[in-house]
Amino acid sequence: MDIEKFIQTRKKLGYTQATLAEGICTQATISKFEKNGKMISTKILVQLCKRLGLSLNDIFPNEDMNDTGYSQILERAEFDLITSDYQDAFKQLELVDFDRLNNPESKMQYLYVRGFSLALSNQKQDDAIFSFEQILNGLDEDHETIYAQLAYVGLGISYANAGDQKRAEFFFSKMPERLSHVNQTDTSTVWKVLSMLFYTGEFYSNVADYETSNTLLENVITRSSERHVTFYTARAQYQLAQNWVAMKTDKAQVLAMLRDSDAFARFNHNEKLLKRVRRLIQEIEE
Repeated sequence: MDIEKFIQTRKKLGYTQATLAEGICTQATISKFEKNGKMISTKILVQLCKRLGLSLNDIFPNEDMNDTGYSQILERAEFDLITSDYQDAFKQLELVDFDRLNNPESKMQYLYVRGFSLALSNQKQDDAIFSFEQILNGLDEDHETIYAQLAYVGLGISYANAGDQKRAEFFFSKMPERLSHVNQTDTSTVWKVLSMLFYTGEFYSNVADYETSNTLLENVITRSSERHVTFYTARAQYQLAQNWVAMKTDKAQVLAMLRDSDAFARFNHNEKLLKRVRRLIQEIEE
C-alpha cells in the first residue's frame, strides 16, 4: 500500500487533512490512515482518491500481483465453508499471508471465511467476533459491502453459539433490511446471499419462530432454483422439514420435502446431510 503517494499528492495539490476530509470523512480518519496505515472504508477511500485525482491502483500498485496468487486459495476456502468442510477451510487460510493482502476486498473475504468457519465449527467465538469486527470497524466502516452484511450474520451465529440469544437476534433481525441493498447477481454474491438467508432461517428455527424461519428457508429454495445452485437447497429443505415436524404438519408433506432433500444431498455428495435426512425419514415412517 503506497500511503506515501497519497500523502505527497495531497500536499502537492495543497490539501490539508482537514480540507481533503471535508464532506467525506473526519480529519482524524485521514490522520490515522496516513500515520498508521489504518484502513478506511472502501467507499471513503474511493472518494478521497477521486478528489486527489488518484485511482485505487495508485494506492495499491501491486495488489493484482500480490492478491492474484491468493485468490484461488480464498475461493477454495470459501467453497469449503459453503460445503461445511471447516477443517479444510482453515488449512487453506493457513496458506494465505493476511498481511500481504493489499486489496481490502481480499482482506474482507479472508476475515469473513475465517470468522464463519470459527463460528460454525463452534471454536473460539471471541476470535470469530474479532474477525467480523475487523470488517465492520476497519475495512468497511460504512457497512456498505456484502462482507459487512455477512459480518452481521456471523456475529449473530457467534452470539447464538455463546448462548446470548438477545444479541444474536439483534443481528439476525436486521438481515432482511441489509439484504435489500445487495444488487449484484454474480454467482459468488448469490452464494453469500444464500448463506445469510440459510443461517438466519436456521437461527429462527432454533428459537421456535417457525413462521419467520419457513419464509427465509423457502426464499433459499426459490433463489437456489432460479440461479441453478443446489447445495443450499438440500439443507434448506431438511431444515424446513424439521420445522414442519415441530409444527405437526401432515406427515406426507414432510416426507415429500425430505425425499427432495435426499435427492439434492445425493446430487451434491453431501453424505453427512444424507444420513440425517434418512434418519429423520425413518423416524417419521416408524
